[in-house]
Amino acid sequence: MSDAGASAAVHGAEAEGLPEDLGHDLGWLMGQAQYGYLEAAASACTQVPGGLRALQVLGAAVEGEGRNQIEVARRFGIDRTVMVRLVDELERDGLVLRQPDPADRRARILVATERGALVHTAAQQQRLLVDQHVLAALEPAEREEFVRLLRRIVARLVDVDPTHGAAACEIARQQIDAREGTGGPAATG
Repeated sequence: MSDAGASAAVHGAEAEGLPEDLGHDLGWLMGQAQYGYLEAAASACTQVPGGLRALQVLGAAVEGEGRNQIEVARRFGIDRTVMVRLVDELERDGLVLRQPDPADRRARILVATERGALVHTAAQQQRLLVDQHVLAALEPAEREEFVRLLRRIVARLVDVDPTHGAAACEIARQQIDAREGTGGPAATG
């Protein structure tokens, strides 16, 4: 069998085991991928109280991006009350310190402790193994392409802000209409 034939056979088997009615449902597919990733990632974050979200917060502190607790919460899409709990747990475990911001005494800077930096490094190494596990069905070039495309999708969603529901749908509808040159529902009548 040629390489192309072998590749087609492998790619044809990709959908085996998926419910036929859901195998083309983007929402279901993304939900399954997210669930699988989050379940696997939970094992990588056992040293970090608060799991994957707390690992992201700890990473911001380690990388010196914890200038303001509220900004870190906003960056990762974490509710302010959840953020307080995550930072409390990280602080209680000796992974971060809250220090007053010299520019704004009301604000707190998140600073990683030495132990926090070590825990972050170990957890990140485990998380990278999870990434490899989750993407194992893809060839290396496909993995790179998948991550590149996912980055583009996420950047677009962040730009549109999908939390605005109907507004995001309306923006998408306008863009589709503009691309197709239809001018919207009124133009079709």
